[in-house]
Amino acid sequence: MTTFFMEWKQQLQQYSRNIRLFFVFNLVFNTGFGMFMLVYNLYVRALGYEQTMVGDLVAMTAIASAIILIPAGILNDRFGSKPVVTFGLFAMVLALTARSLFEARHGMIVTAFLGGMSQALVSSTVLPFMANNSTPAQRVHLFSFNMALVMFASVIGNVLGGSFSDIFHYSFGVPEVASLRLTLLIGVGIAALGLFPVLMYSPVGARVRRDGAPFRLREAARNHKMSLQVIVLFALLSLLSSSAGGMIVPYLNVYFEDRFHVSNTMIGIVVSLGQGATALAYLFGPAIARRFGEAKAVVLLQLSSIPFMLLTAYTMNFYLASAGYLLRQALMNAANPFYNTIKMKYVEPSMRGLASSSGEAMFNLGWFLAAPVSTGLVARYGPYYGYAYAFTVTAVVYTLISILFHIFFGKERYFKSMEEPEGKSA
Repeated sequence: MTTFFMEWKQQLQQYSRNIRLFFVFNLVFNTGFGMFMLVYNLYVRALGYEQTMVGDLVAMTAIASAIILIPAGILNDRFGSKPVVTFGLFAMVLALTARSLFEARHGMIVTAFLGGMSQALVSSTVLPFMANNSTPAQRVHLFSFNMALVMFASVIGNVLGGSFSDIFHYSFGVPEVASLRLTLLIGVGIAALGLFPVLMYSPVGARVRRDGAPFRLREAARNHKMSLQVIVLFALLSLLSSSAGGMIVPYLNVYFEDRFHVSNTMIGIVVSLGQGATALAYLFGPAIARRFGEAKAVVLLQLSSIPFMLLTAYTMNFYLASAGYLLRQALMNAANPFYNTIKMKYVEPSMRGLASSSGEAMFNLGWFLAAPVSTGLVARYGPYYGYAYAFTVTAVVYTLISILFHIFFGKERYFKSMEEPEGKSA
């Protein structure tokens, strides 16, 4: 255990000022955003809308992100992360504020679309920013710590979101819709504080090729065919993953409410515990990667999560469902840092923005496609079989993804590393 803490201490001491500011941004922003995301679906239901409306809003957010992500990635490669994330974060705060205030169906759908576009601008910068401000040797730890930090912030946000809404409603007698809206606005206010560390970033200009020339998409497509093949492959895996995950992940808070009729506070605690378990899994992830290798660790962690997903799907016991959710959440998501490290490893540095944003675009497209399927299953078959079928389909697709990932990346037989030599990161 002493070795574990010393390893992380050495890693954190090596990170640049930009990375440290990035950590502050992630902590603050995701605390507020975690509050918003936990409460918003409950807010929609409190307004009297059916489950299908929740699915429509998730779909609009996802398709908006899918549309803007690839252009956002190209902008990131061309101009650098700071201007893109600054504009995106400011627009996102405005969109989330509007989402917290609108009640009419049309207004909620439009603001969900705008929120998805602005969120895409922010998320498109994350992986390239970290990769361009770190060395290859730092990235497994860096990606793992960042995801652990996001989970930790989300834990705080979820606990605050569930607790605030219940306190306002039950302790102070605020009507349910008003208590949820007030909680949403508090979350947006906290997320807005993330602008301050972003504005303090040292300028990071357009990412350049190793010969010093600026990024050009057509030239990259002509000269870096292997990188494009990797980008396309990861995009297809992201589409499969999100088409499956999009059937359950956006609705987990509603799942616990529909099947077990628990309070907002209890939902917040369960979701927070899942994210806390995931954060711990992220921190222990580098040790797993050393033991098995990054690619094998992805496959093993994803496959080991499947039984717990099926437990959550079919149990009628709240505590078993919660335990299954916690373990599935930790094991499945613990693979993400290795997944992203492998993606950055095989892609030309000047194309990392495109690689990150194209994968996220497909991820959001998958959520868009899955949303009406999941909500339709619940509407048709009810809160037991509807969710059971959705979880089962997700388990089957995740198994297929793990097999495909092992085939293509289990050994370096199809692609070679495109990492820059040590000391040449931006």
